[in-house]
Amino acid sequence: MKRITITTLLFTISFIMATAQEWPVANPEARPSTRWWWLGSAVDKTNLTYNLEQYAKAGIGGVEITPIYGVQGNDANDILFLSPEWMQMLQYTQDEGKRLNIMVDMNTGTGWPYGGPSVSTEDAATKAIFQEYILQGDEQLKESVEPTDEKHRTVASLSRLMAYSDKVQILYLTGKVKNGKLDWIAPQGKWKLIALFNGKTFQMVKRAAPGGEGYVMNHLSAKAVDNYLHNFDKAFSINKVSYPHTFFNDSYEVYGGDWTPELLDEFAKRRGYKLENYFPELLDTTFINGKRPEKTVRIISDYRETISELLKENFTRRWTAWAHRNGNINRNKAHGTAGLSLIRIPEPT
Repeated sequence: MKRITITTLLFTISFIMATAQEWPVANPEARPSTRWWWLGSAVDKTNLTYNLEQYAKAGIGGVEITPIYGVQGNDANDILFLSPEWMQMLQYTQDEGKRLNIMVDMNTGTGWPYGGPSVSTEDAATKAIFQEYILQGDEQLKESVEPTDEKHRTVASLSRLMAYSDKVQILYLTGKVKNGKLDWIAPQGKWKLIALFNGKTFQMVKRAAPGGEGYVMNHLSAKAVDNYLHNFDKAFSINKVSYPHTFFNDSYEVYGGDWTPELLDEFAKRRGYKLENYFPELLDTTFINGKRPEKTVRIISDYRETISELLKENFTRRWTAWAHRNGNINRNKAHGTAGLSLIRIPEPT
């Protein structure tokens, strides 16, 4: 028994010592990764290889390409984002990454937030523009129903024109507006008219790389998101370039993007009542004993919930599903997500 026990023990010790000397090679995902700014996307194969080899020697397991603005004086070497030359540089980087066991990720855009030259005015980040008018009985609105801010007049569209009386009557007047003129005479009483326009934030991509300049897209619109991602599918397909390991979203930060044209319909479907029937309460900024009216607080809460759902469904999940269809994953930086101008709560006076 002793001889068998000693033999077994020696075998076990020998096995452990042999195993300890054969450490497994760490996979890329087990090693640190790094952000890799492509300034102006002014890259070339020689320096791409040099950088990647240096990263490999340092133990880096992944690089995250984010193209941004170029270096002053080096403009001649800039490469336009998603151009054939840019796509060739991306493929070369992925090939070198495979050789060096380094994962290659990329931003689904340049700078931040998502947007660029492919984003039309229609698909650009949208904001709500509310305007109020007061009429007495038998009066007709003399003003044009259009945004007072001239820069919005050519891009904003009328979504709703609502009338609310001091006798708690609610009327839909949108269909009575022709060429900016309201064909309606107010019944007896005092009336508050509230017009809602689908306006634009006019926000441009921040720190955009050459070829990535343009409007920020409407993240709340499924159509706008699909159109934006189709531009990437087109670039990868035409240039026969493989998709990267991971797509990255470098920050939400859509400032003032508090609306989307389909929001009222989505609100009614999700919350069970029509938000346009409560525009006065939604826009009420009064305080009673240091608090906002209960109805206003509840309506704003429902509005926020609807915005949250649209962002999650029409952008985050849609972008994720797109990445999965192309055989990769994604990574989201949600910084700035709550920056919605409509829901700012004023301080009590």
